[in-house]
Amino acid sequence: MRINLAVAAALVLATIPMDQRGRGQAAAFSERPSGQVVDVLPTPKVCRLRDGRLVLMHPAGSNDRQCCIVAQGDATPAATLLADRLKVKTASTLPDGCVPVNLRIEPAASFASDLNRDSRPEAYRIEIGTAGVDLLAARPEGLLRSAATLLQLLRVEKETVSVPCLEITDWPDFRFRCASDWLINVEANRWAYDWGDGRERFLARVKRKLDLCFDYKINQVWFDGFGWNTGRFPGYAELMRECSRYARRRGIRLTFAGYGGGYGTSYQQSEIYRCGYFGQTFVNRRSYPDGPQYDCRGMEHVPQSRRFGTCLSNQALCQAKLDEMKRFVAAVEPGFLYIHDIDTGSFSESGEAWLLRCEACRKQWPSDDHADPRGQAAALASWFGRICDGLQEVTTDGGYQAKRDLTVIFISPLYTHYVERRPADVWERETEYFVALSRLLGRRPNVQFGLREQFYRPAGGKKIAHLRAALDGVGHGHGIHVIAFGGGDHYQSDDLANISGAMAHFYEGAESVCLSNGGVHEEPVQILNAEFLWSGSARGYREEPPDETAAVERFQRMAKGRCRPAEVFAEGGVFQRICWRLWGDRAGNEMYRAYLVPGESGDGPVSRVWWTVTAAVRRLKAESLPAGFRWEDEHARWLRRLAATQSALKHARKAAALSDHDDVRWFARCLEIGARFAEAVALSVERRIADKPGAVVRLQEVLDDLESQIAASGPPEKTDILGGDPGCWLETLANLREINRLK
Repeated sequence: MRINLAVAAALVLATIPMDQRGRGQAAAFSERPSGQVVDVLPTPKVCRLRDGRLVLMHPAGSNDRQCCIVAQGDATPAATLLADRLKVKTASTLPDGCVPVNLRIEPAASFASDLNRDSRPEAYRIEIGTAGVDLLAARPEGLLRSAATLLQLLRVEKETVSVPCLEITDWPDFRFRCASDWLINVEANRWAYDWGDGRERFLARVKRKLDLCFDYKINQVWFDGFGWNTGRFPGYAELMRECSRYARRRGIRLTFAGYGGGYGTSYQQSEIYRCGYFGQTFVNRRSYPDGPQYDCRGMEHVPQSRRFGTCLSNQALCQAKLDEMKRFVAAVEPGFLYIHDIDTGSFSESGEAWLLRCEACRKQWPSDDHADPRGQAAALASWFGRICDGLQEVTTDGGYQAKRDLTVIFISPLYTHYVERRPADVWERETEYFVALSRLLGRRPNVQFGLREQFYRPAGGKKIAHLRAALDGVGHGHGIHVIAFGGGDHYQSDDLANISGAMAHFYEGAESVCLSNGGVHEEPVQILNAEFLWSGSARGYREEPPDETAAVERFQRMAKGRCRPAEVFAEGGVFQRICWRLWGDRAGNEMYRAYLVPGESGDGPVSRVWWTVTAAVRRLKAESLPAGFRWEDEHARWLRRLAATQSALKHARKAAALSDHDDVRWFARCLEIGARFAEAVALSVERRIADKPGAVVRLQEVLDDLESQIAASGPPEKTDILGGDPGCWLETLANLREINRLK
């Protein structure tokens, strides 16, 4: 019987319930050209099976040899982690009577020597023969990935743990793979895993999720945003630091996001940003900090944007902003810092914002050109360099060294949009800007420039690969970060089975890629994303549109939840098998069917209130609506969503009856809440069309029932000040009562 990682340890220790096992005798995911197979995700690049199996552990009381983890030096951390998962001993030299699992670092390993700088750090080789197991890597991080693969190879039969004799050589397509976004709305807002059950359970849940990331080689997690306030709530810094350290021991980096200028969420009025900014909102003052306010660069159509910490020539202002970031890094120990400037994404917007700079900035950087060494590139390079130099000084008593453990992502001005068409050579000019920025920034390590998703270059080839080649030509080692808003992100859509990771190969050349889906209720998507980002396809499936028009059309369909390729979602396919891995055969089957309820309609189940329901409530409260909006269409859409939620709930309840897994039960609970909210929204919209007495009575019943259901769990015990999705349930219910003038 072949089982998942947690269960392998469970059968040895008899500590984990049997209903959390993966699928027995499931067909393998990894098909090699030779016809050999191995049941590992992400799919290894090269696998050669040999005859026989190696027994690592025998039943308790047996006199047969048991396995021992053997490692020295920099291999010790991975060895300790592996030994802890297997509950076996470690040693620096091979003890007598032991089946060895040897972990070794070979910096000049031939299998890694020809790989690029992004793939080499995690490259590994596993060799299993009748005498033992050898895990080899060029860097310590590669041993962590080899350990994750070894754990997936375990097979338990009659309390005997064995692995197949084989050789695996493997490496990732991307250096950092953010397959998990744990905020409900892309890079900002509520914590997806804050379920209102207190800090202790939140921390345990996060650690369990980080273990899942380790198992599937996810080494970047979008963790918190938006702001650098270490006192956001009592104990925030300590909690975040504990999470960061737990992740770092597993070779995982947590991403934290905030502003370096612009502070848009402090004044932007929308449902997404109404929670404001979690940090100090700096303003341009001369002299700083008590002088009069003044305008500098910003967005012409948002006049107030020009005052919010945007001046780059104000040295005292820049130092104050940097000091806040340094305090945050020292307190939290992040793996990534995502530093957002003014929200001008396109080439034209960025150029217009630069034209609005103050006289002091214009004197220091007189050119209006993006890429001129006396223009915007020089100004931003000066500021970015100051940030890098300041943050790299940070060290902590916990062994954290920012110059080693922190990568800084600079996002905006200019993060590009694939829809840009003017000027005709816009991509070439954007490339020219980033090349100039890299050249002027100099040889500063662990720096990435952030871009949104991109596809084909007009002159041929893929845009991101083209930009990477240009940056490599500069030679300063700067990387690219792609943050892809492809749906399932509560920005483009709330699709629970989003497949936009199939477009990840378009981002080849990026050092890190964040697929902004993969949050709460999307654990199968997290693993699917891991497969796309490590191996480039899901069991051979990936999207290969022939041109830019086709790529955009396909991506937009995916973003709206209108793409369910049979290669992934068919019975017995990779998505169903992931559900088996996560929740076992029977519960996994029900969860699989719950996820597939909407088909390719885009009108999926409602399992989260924030943004899904709150955006609908905002429309109900709005004084004006977009051109072409019809309440009749909105009503029909919410009736479809209600039907989908009720159908998914039936499957989720069956799964919850078969499994005591927290994720399954929480999914069912949230669908119950979502179904009532969906009906309440549909009835509220119906009243806008024709205010029938029956609708009012039913709406009152639904809201009363919903309030009782929420109250039955007792008052939520928030971890973060927003309280995750449950933190908005009662507020949203009250808004629906107010809109409908109900008690």
